[in-house]
Amino acid sequence: MKPSGIITLTTDFGTSDIYVGVMKGVILSIAPQARIVDLTHDIAPQDIAGAGFALAAAFSYFPAGTVHVAVVDPGVGTERRAIIIETYSHFFVGPDNGLFSFVLRGRDVQQVVEITNKEYVLPVRSATFHGRDIFAPAAAYISKGVPAARFGPVVNDPVMMSATEPVVVDRETMRGEIIHIDRFGNLITNIHREMLERFTAGRVFSLNVRKKKIMRLLKNYAAAKENEVFSIIGSTGLLEISINGKSAAERLRARVGDSVTLQVAE
Repeated sequence: MKPSGIITLTTDFGTSDIYVGVMKGVILSIAPQARIVDLTHDIAPQDIAGAGFALAAAFSYFPAGTVHVAVVDPGVGTERRAIIIETYSHFFVGPDNGLFSFVLRGRDVQQVVEITNKEYVLPVRSATFHGRDIFAPAAAYISKGVPAARFGPVVNDPVMMSATEPVVVDRETMRGEIIHIDRFGNLITNIHREMLERFTAGRVFSLNVRKKKIMRLLKNYAAAKENEVFSIIGSTGLLEISINGKSAAERLRARVGDSVTLQVAE
């Protein structure tokens, strides 16, 4: 696979400190022609699952050969590995802490390697900023065409986070959960459009979240009544719970991990 020259960055660093800018400086010192895209730096601190969700929802919209760097790394400075994942269409660079589980569950992974070759990282490495010292330079070299195999040995047991899949309780009941809350307060569940359509088969259904019964599935936000809590298929293809112009998370006092019960009418 030929690198596209595009490198995306996903971190929990925020933008008030120098960390993101320094990573870009390292990348451009090695690969001056690189095109860097800030996917997001507003991941909640140490929220590995949140970073994985963000990257999973976004990476496929980039050209083949894009290098995706993700740094949400509570284990920085420990024995956790630094890895590169090469698929048939994209590269992923970051800590081996489960952040890339969504990639590793896919069918197009070609290889996973550990970054151990000192030729492709900074000569002096801190115990607190591997985004600068390891991941940024590795991404830059990949974008220049250095094969992933040159960075280090193959990893056969990358860390995987447990998957959160909806559970079919019976013919009328499915139980999912909230896996993400966006900045608008929309509650994003792990129930995908196709799964919803197969299970309901056109039947009327309701959702129960935090003792709130939600009856309507809308096509857009404008169709909602004032202050109505409704469900909608969001841009990720997942079922969401929303309030037009307000935060469903605040209204329902909902959190990531809360149960969502889908009940089909008889």
